[in-house]
Amino acid sequence: MLLPRTEPTLGAGKSAVSIKQPIIGRDNLCLAGRTAEPTISIERLEAALKDEDIERFRPLLPIGYEATAAAYQTAIKHITANTLSTHYIEGIQFFQEDFVPFLKNSLKELSGWDLQDYVAYAAGSDVDFMTHIIEAVAAEQRVCLYPGDWYGFLVGASRQENIKWDINSKGAMACLCIPSVRNGHLTQEMFEFLERADTCLLNINLYPTLPESERHAIAASLNPILSKSILSVSFSRGFGLTASQLGVILIHKNHPLRKRFDTQWRWFSYYFNAIAAQAYMALDLTELKKEDKKRRQWVQNWLQERELPRVESGSYYIKSFRPQGTIPKRLMPLIREDILRLCFKPPEN
Repeated sequence: MLLPRTEPTLGAGKSAVSIKQPIIGRDNLCLAGRTAEPTISIERLEAALKDEDIERFRPLLPIGYEATAAAYQTAIKHITANTLSTHYIEGIQFFQEDFVPFLKNSLKELSGWDLQDYVAYAAGSDVDFMTHIIEAVAAEQRVCLYPGDWYGFLVGASRQENIKWDINSKGAMACLCIPSVRNGHLTQEMFEFLERADTCLLNINLYPTLPESERHAIAASLNPILSKSILSVSFSRGFGLTASQLGVILIHKNHPLRKRFDTQWRWFSYYFNAIAAQAYMALDLTELKKEDKKRRQWVQNWLQERELPRVESGSYYIKSFRPQGTIPKRLMPLIREDILRLCFKPPEN
């Protein structure tokens, strides 16, 4: 069942092999009995991965873009002795007056979100900033992580007693990647996990790699919880800005955490990465979308050639399956929670 505002025609797959995941749905597909994590025999998975290097499918690593490399080269030209001397004065003005409006406009094109009432802060990287937020919140209340989602929400915290893999997020902060790195999708159960929480931390990571219709449907479905959420924009995977990283959060001006941590977050912002900011502004997103389309097809071809279910929606970076049977030792590194997750690395070109 789809949530309101999602595209009702999504999931109308014709092939018995190809299956399409609804943008939001409790892992339900329009094709009866299939999910974002199709159940498949361990024998089929073993056969498909027989000649593959299993380690290549375990880590979720970014795949670079030529357009991003070119954007970095353009950004370097903006760095002079004077920009280094004035980074904490004119630099922070550039961040707030030039970069932030540019970022909001580009995110509006990707999602349709109107972020004019949202305030931006920066840090050395998105991981640094999210670790600070989670640690600060966990000092006083529970922080819930969706089972099978990003381990990075947990690993940086020095005290983890209040940080749990738990879908029961009522009264807590709920953390989730959009889409989830559990399976590359956002399901009804994940949405309800966010809806129950007092506040949310959304890691906007693989989101740009989704097809346009999927991006906008997810964004529309998240609109009701957007004002209680902190949007952490990750520039590493969706945009390929890994060599020199930038962490930015967007938070509604009336959000209670913004009022509480404004002094600390303004201090962090002085140390934003100007090279990464300039590179993002020089980035040709049209070229990235073209490359994403090719990579999406590459993954579909890989699945089809090995006679695995082709879940055509979601991010091409991740395809997850529910294995039936005893998991052989060789495949154990791919198991997360109760699923076998394949992280794809399509060719760069």
